[in-house]
This record gives sequence, structure tokens and C-alpha cells, in this order.
Amino acid sequence: MFSFTSLKELATQEKIEFVDFKATDLIGCWRHITIPISRFTQHLTENGIPFDGSNFGYTNVEGSDMVLRPDLNTATIVCYSGERVLSLICDIHLAEGKGPFVSDPRAVARRAEQFLISEGIAETVMMSAEFEFYVFSQADYNSNAIEASYTLSPMNKHTERSFYHICPPEDQLFALRNEICRRLERMGVSVKYHHHEAGPLGQLEIELGFDSLLRMADTTLIVKNTARNVAVEFGLTATFMPKPILGENGNGMHVHQYLASKGKSIFEKDGGLSELGLLYIGGILSHGRSLLALTNPSTNSYCRLVPGYEAPVSLTFGEGNRSAAIRIPSYATPQQRRIELRTVDATCNPYLAYAGMLMAGIDGIKHNLNAEKLGFGPYNQDLYDLSTEETRKIEQVPDNLATALSALEEDHDYLTVGGVFDVKQIAHWIEAKKDELNQIRRRPHPYEFSLYYNL
Repeated sequence: MFSFTSLKELATQEKIEFVDFKATDLIGCWRHITIPISRFTQHLTENGIPFDGSNFGYTNVEGSDMVLRPDLNTATIVCYSGERVLSLICDIHLAEGKGPFVSDPRAVARRAEQFLISEGIAETVMMSAEFEFYVFSQADYNSNAIEASYTLSPMNKHTERSFYHICPPEDQLFALRNEICRRLERMGVSVKYHHHEAGPLGQLEIELGFDSLLRMADTTLIVKNTARNVAVEFGLTATFMPKPILGENGNGMHVHQYLASKGKSIFEKDGGLSELGLLYIGGILSHGRSLLALTNPSTNSYCRLVPGYEAPVSLTFGEGNRSAAIRIPSYATPQQRRIELRTVDATCNPYLAYAGMLMAGIDGIKHNLNAEKLGFGPYNQDLYDLSTEETRKIEQVPDNLATALSALEEDHDYLTVGGVFDVKQIAHWIEAKKDELNQIRRRPHPYEFSLYYNL
């Protein structure tokens, strides 16, 4: 636990000259404002820094005065191109002492944790994310009225085999991953391991240890920011875009999770999954189509969610089954008996996505939505090998963002229970994402020229 005094002392000891205040905008991108250490006062930490909420995507221009209030317990020292700064993650408040902003994504995550406890189900939810991302030597992209293009320059040109866990010298990004993880560990992020992923054109993975929902959401933004910044320092570029390369594996962000009491998973029973675990799964899969509007909220998300690339499209569960939306890892210890939701990608706002998962799981527990009895599994065969007739019997994920948003419009009551999500906030999210759809729909796609230019 940090206090203002202890942080001021730390800054003096480490010769820190600037303090960085970070907060997420609506879609889940960090924004920041930086002050000299001389301006870092007790009064500022208690009253915050004013900012324009409309530029974060939260409001219109009128009534957009908001305040960033730093959470001192998120303090860490971050290095940006040799400049070491004291970094603090902030909560968003309304101006003039009007209290927390109800639609602050970080506040939603906190309310979800509190709701779990208030229902007496468990003491906490523990989460761990796997981060898949591509690293290229260069990425050029452009879109305007008369030009639309992108060019990716991978370090490796060979695509004839999987690069999963490949060793140096083929693994040319080993030093980069080491440096990313070295910095994450210095910031208090528990790294489980890192490796080259299956995509031969520079696909990497970093997997973390478990932490609470709110802390893992914070950490998700820390990991993405660190990976992208270190890549730039290496003269490279990193992207967490779900499907940057046609015909190659996409980037997922698999989320392992379990409910815990007294430090142990309550998904565990006699070496397998407990009834409560099946209810939690049932809630997530029952609300799976609407949940994807939070966990996979980009048009590019649905370029990844196609059969054949280890991106599951069937709303099912199975033990050790990577073709199911939820995998039950067979190697989990009883203390950490867990589930892995494999549909998720890193274009999500992690506070909203993780809170949404928890609320869907809680709904399953409260309404007795047993995943087995509802026919969601277990499926222990490759779901991509099923016949067309067999596949039709299984609920599938939406195949585009518009369908996912429609599902959220129809099915969101499970999110608003206990005031965790605000109804207006959900409507605003849907509106913002529909605007993204419209922006893309109005633009000619480069491939359309190949198809139609000479017709």
C-alpha cells in the first residue's frame, strides 16, 4: 500500500522528475497527462487533474468536465525511451466534487468485484490473460478518399511450418520478449512465461500469473503499452490486432479465470470441475453472443473468429479442447482449478470485458444455468471436424460485429444487476461501436477493386 508520502520519498530516491497519470478512454486505449514532480502534491492526489471527457469518448462537449483521481496503489516506475517516470493509473470522477463517473470502465470492474462479494458467492475472482501479438520490422497503412493500403514487413519470410516454441536462431525475437518481460517484472507484473507462437511471421505470446479482476485489467493495459514501447525501442512495431495477416493465425487474448474463497478455487471438486464451475460456464455460454460485443468489439475481431486457426467459434466447453470457446485446462492444480475463455481478443476494453465475463458467470450461478444440462458440452473432439449437420446443432459465435451488437441490445440485463453496468453506458458503447461499423461500411475495401474494378 502506497501513501502520498511514501511515493514522494520513492520519487526522491529514484531521482524521478515527472509523474504520469493514465486512464482508459471508452474503447480501452490509455490516455495520459504528465506533470513535473514539483507539482505532485497531496492536494493534487486528493482532488485530481481536470480533463475533457468528450475527447475520451465518454460524453458530448457539453458537460464534459471530468477529473483524473490517481489510485496510489497502482504506482510503478516506467521507462519510456530512457526517461523514467512515476506512473499512476487513475479513476475518473465528475468535476466539482460530484463523485465517481458511473461509466468509468475501471469503476465498472470494481463494482463487479464488489457485487460478487455482496452475493456471498466467493471472496474474489482470479484472472490470468495470455497475450498473443505480432511484431514486424515495419508496418505502413493509410486510408483516405483515393488511397487505402497496408504493408507489413515481417522479420521472417518462411511460412511453410509452425513456429510454435521455435528456438533461436529461427526465433529472432527472443531478446525482445526478454526485455518486455524484464520490464513487466520490474513493474510488479507476474510473468508466467513467454515464447514464439505458431504464426511464423513474428507471432509472440506472453502469459501472466493470476491476479484480481481489477488488477488484471490494469495489467492488461500495462502489458500492451510495454510491448509496443519496447518494440519501438528495438526499431520494430508490435500489434495486438486480432487478424493482421490473411491466412495466418490470429491474435487472441485467452482469459483464465476462477472464483476463490480462502485462497482456493471453488471450481474444484474431487479432481474435476464443481457444480458451481459448471453454472459459471453455463452463464458465460448462455450470454456468449452478447458478451462478444464487449470481449471482441472490433470488425477485425471477426476476421479471426473463423474455423481452422485455433480461434473457437462454437459456444461449447471441453477438457483440453482448444476448438471450444471454453477450455478446461487438464493440468490445473486443485487450488487453481479454472476455465479458459478462448474467444477474447485484445481490442476489448479489459475493464468492461472482464467485468462482463464475471457478471455472465454470476448470472449462471444465480439462475442455475448448468452448462452440461443446457447442452454446452463437454465436447472433447475437434469441433472443426464436425459435419455441417452436427455444427448446426451447436450455438456459434456471431460472425460479425453488427450481429454481436444486436445480441447485446437484446441481452444485457445480466450486466446491469446490482448497478454494475449502467444502462446508458451500454447504449453509449453500442452507439460508439455502430459508428465504427458505419465508418468502415462507407469505405471501399482494397479487395473490392480486385473483384469489381473491371466489371
